[in-house]
Amino acid sequence: MDDLLSKILSFPPHPPPHVPLSDQQYDDGIKDQIEIVKKISGQKMLQQTSGGENMLEVINPALNTVPYAFCLVANLEAVAKNTGKGVNMDILWGKMVEFLDVFDTRQIRYIGEEFNHIVRGVADFARNSRQGYLAVAPIRNAILRLDPSGSMLTANHILLVKLAMDTRNYQDAAPVLKKFILYVPGYSALPKPKYLCDMTLSPAAFITPATKLNVKLKYPEILEYFLYSGMAHIGLRDWENALHCLESAVTYPTKDSSPSKIMVEAYKKWILVGLLMEGKLLPLPKSTSSGPSKNYHTLAKPYETLAQIFENGTASRLKSEADAGVQWWRNDSNTGLILQVLAAYQQFQIRQLANVYSKISIPEVVSLTTSAETGYKLATPQAGEALVQAMIQRGELHATLSGPPTGPPILTFSPSGTALTEPQMQRELAASTARIQALTKEIKQTDRMLTHDTQYIKFVVKQKKNKSNTEDGPMQEWNELAEDEDIMSMY
Repeated sequence: MDDLLSKILSFPPHPPPHVPLSDQQYDDGIKDQIEIVKKISGQKMLQQTSGGENMLEVINPALNTVPYAFCLVANLEAVAKNTGKGVNMDILWGKMVEFLDVFDTRQIRYIGEEFNHIVRGVADFARNSRQGYLAVAPIRNAILRLDPSGSMLTANHILLVKLAMDTRNYQDAAPVLKKFILYVPGYSALPKPKYLCDMTLSPAAFITPATKLNVKLKYPEILEYFLYSGMAHIGLRDWENALHCLESAVTYPTKDSSPSKIMVEAYKKWILVGLLMEGKLLPLPKSTSSGPSKNYHTLAKPYETLAQIFENGTASRLKSEADAGVQWWRNDSNTGLILQVLAAYQQFQIRQLANVYSKISIPEVVSLTTSAETGYKLATPQAGEALVQAMIQRGELHATLSGPPTGPPILTFSPSGTALTEPQMQRELAASTARIQALTKEIKQTDRMLTHDTQYIKFVVKQKKNKSNTEDGPMQEWNELAEDEDIMSMY
């Protein structure tokens, strides 16, 4: 076993050479190492060293990611086959979690099958122990270590969001769910990379079915990811990210003029989240295909009606409409969102008072606004004060509440919003700059991909020939071309 260890730990060289290995040297070295490790049987991997230690105890997962991963897989397979009598599952769980936190991001590109086996092992162990929420953070870390941009949708994304939904552990999943998805697996126009170890590669180039770091996803799976991500953000009351995720489902390309059931479900939630964020019925994004958009209006008519009343009607009428549609909301699992909308109605009224007043007393706030939860004004000034204070604490109302020596509490609106300190401003600017730089890099990559995509080239040629297209024509024509050429190979 000790002789075996010396062979499988020989790459990458440690300490690192003064002159770093070229991509070709690294590629050759790691492929040779993988060939050696693959020839070792699972039983051999479970044997102890001369010092009586398990191989997982002597291999550094951050330095020697390849042999460590194979050893983990051998342990998992032994447990599955009931041949791992000496395997302590609690210890193995800790080893898997540690691995997903520290694996070498360059080496992992060569062992996609083993990587995904370990990710599934973490999910299965947590579920089987009825503690599925424990798997969310490790899988989130693994996804972001493999692709810090989070721009390539993978099967592990879907596993993560389903775990988050099942266990309501939305917070731990949020760092992945907030990322903009720019790529889905199955895209054929991207050239095959020369060396997987090239750290400048776009995630779309190495997180592919060919490397087994990904699989081709079915059309409904992609839509489910966007829908569930939106629902997770709803659970966090993060309306902005919820709206973005739901919009991704609503506007996703279709092979015919009718939206799928998942898309309609996303649209209904999108309407309600739009009310919570903007206080009005938002227009469909311009990227929505013309066929589905017509069907959306028909299939979600009760939601659009409710939204129009929210924007232009009275509290009592809004409550009546919500009460009349109780069965609709319940069937669509949107009752909780409807209750949020009713609660938000008076809050929007309070915020709109800032357009008229700079200062206003709490009794005046109560007299000028109405609760859609009851259809009546608040019963006491104390109830109004509690509502305003809660809005200020949540950051939903930029104002201060003061209690003068005599008279009722006074609400003073802050027209410029919450003032940030200089360190907070610097952090905000740095974070925004980093996001813009990352997105710019990926946008350039997608531009290059489209430039060499034969279907897109056909679309551009066809569009130039047809000068009489209407405003919706180019998008409709692109969708027709997608249908003709079956552009989305994951269907």
